[in-house]
Amino acid sequence: MIKRLLVSSIKDVSGEILFKKQKKDLFSYQRIVANSISKNKTLNLPEEKKIDTDDSKNEPEINEFFLNKVRGIYDFNALKERYKDTKIYNYYCPTQENKKQIFEIISISRCLTLGFEEFIGCKKNIKKSFNKLNIFFNYKLEKKNASLLNTIVNVFESKKTKHENIKKFYPELSLNDLKELKKFISNEELYFIKANEIIKKITINEEAKNSQNLKNEDQTNTNEGKSKKKESKKVPFHEKINTEKKKQTEINSTKNFFEKKEINDEQYNIFTKEFDLSVNAKNLATKSELNLLRKKFENEYNDNKRLINRLAKKLERLFSSLNTNSWKFDQDEGYIDPSRLANLVANTKNLQIFKYKNENIEKNTVVSLLLDNSGSMRGKPIITSAITTEIITKVLEKCKVNVEVLGFTTKEWKGGKSKKKWETTGKIEKPGRLNDLLHIIYKDADSTWNNCKNNLGLILKDGLLKENIDGEAVQWAFRRLMNRKEKKKILIVISDGAPVDDSTLSNNPPNILDNHLKETVIKIQNTKTIKLVAIGIGHDVSKYYKNAFIIDDAENLGDIIIDNLMKFLGTKNI
Repeated sequence: MIKRLLVSSIKDVSGEILFKKQKKDLFSYQRIVANSISKNKTLNLPEEKKIDTDDSKNEPEINEFFLNKVRGIYDFNALKERYKDTKIYNYYCPTQENKKQIFEIISISRCLTLGFEEFIGCKKNIKKSFNKLNIFFNYKLEKKNASLLNTIVNVFESKKTKHENIKKFYPELSLNDLKELKKFISNEELYFIKANEIIKKITINEEAKNSQNLKNEDQTNTNEGKSKKKESKKVPFHEKINTEKKKQTEINSTKNFFEKKEINDEQYNIFTKEFDLSVNAKNLATKSELNLLRKKFENEYNDNKRLINRLAKKLERLFSSLNTNSWKFDQDEGYIDPSRLANLVANTKNLQIFKYKNENIEKNTVVSLLLDNSGSMRGKPIITSAITTEIITKVLEKCKVNVEVLGFTTKEWKGGKSKKKWETTGKIEKPGRLNDLLHIIYKDADSTWNNCKNNLGLILKDGLLKENIDGEAVQWAFRRLMNRKEKKKILIVISDGAPVDDSTLSNNPPNILDNHLKETVIKIQNTKTIKLVAIGIGHDVSKYYKNAFIIDDAENLGDIIIDNLMKFLGTKNI
């Protein structure tokens, strides 16, 4: 119906005006659709005037070609943003312009492939104009990069592709390189790491040529300068040595940085994410089972009355500090201030006799509690963690502070379907993580505690607590927080030690999980957008986290969390 309205036109005196209105409606409609597909991310769309080029502006009506073109452009930009994490993209994107453009092409290829699988309509719209890729870009796309984009998408879609398609422009690049790249399509960071390896490979000859050209220019300049040697200023020998040493130090420093980065990148890999599960707790047990587990959990309250009473008192003081109100005087509106009435009597024009409350409530804060759900937490540690979590969540909810409660473990002991797949596909060396992740959402930040309280009883379910792969869990919690609109963001990780997964550690370097957790934490701490705190129950976790605390008695967990909340919420430590 919409299409029919857009394509139709009335050919009379007002025909031209109506045509313009139809085009305007088309752009408006496609912008709404694109925003929805991109999850309302900022779209770098071309101007409508640019889209409405000579090939369509002289047409008396909106023809099929123009309609497909507009839809394709908007869908292309929507998919490009939907599947791109801007922070990860900017972190790995090269600075050199030629490499930067290739990096963008490789990134777009990933976004389109993922989008084509999820949005069939977008695929159809984009494919109709895929032979004219220039219309999708705000700059003139080089022929070699257009060919590269076409080739990568075809390889990713498992279409028959000839090597000759890219050999002309990128002779160093093989189709096997692109097939290898496809393996990392579900993990954006690993995908970009591999992308930069490919970029380095296909631009190495170009860099060598540029280097040779510079060398030739230097040689020419040297020959020309020989006649002026007497006039040239001599550089003292010790300065020359220092300059050379400085250059060598810079070269070695750069070399060590990239070597170190490559080593760190190689330390962590994921064999497959096919069997990972991120799920709401209510989907891991039946409603009746959750009710029974909740009653069992509430019985634990009776055994922890001393802990609960102490936390309740401390949280009451935290609640008071968060809700401390002050009065603003000499206002033009609000409540009448009796102490200012004399001013009004003395001067009837003085109307600043009102006051109003200046509420100091933390409405722009979100706190995420990430609980280690590994088997070693079984018993008092996990129960104490859960009780503390519930008390804190209920109080902060009253203070209008949004709270998210998450948990992490694995689906199986000693490897699940991931390991079985690895075993049946040839057991490649250093496969990376070899277990199926289980990330649990006990309460998301937008849900009220009353609607989620039964979920926390799940911690007592037999067989739930297994192994812990902390690095990916912290990344998961971090990404969830980054998608929140609150300005103040706090992530508190509660764990009882180092990450452990038997299947992963048995078939990879022994420090694979440790190193990945360290690298993840460093990246998060460097962003400075989130306050990250870790609490080790019975174990020191300071080798992973900058802000880390150790508690020997699980009952002290609540005090440590509250003290840190007071600190980060900007209140005095009571």
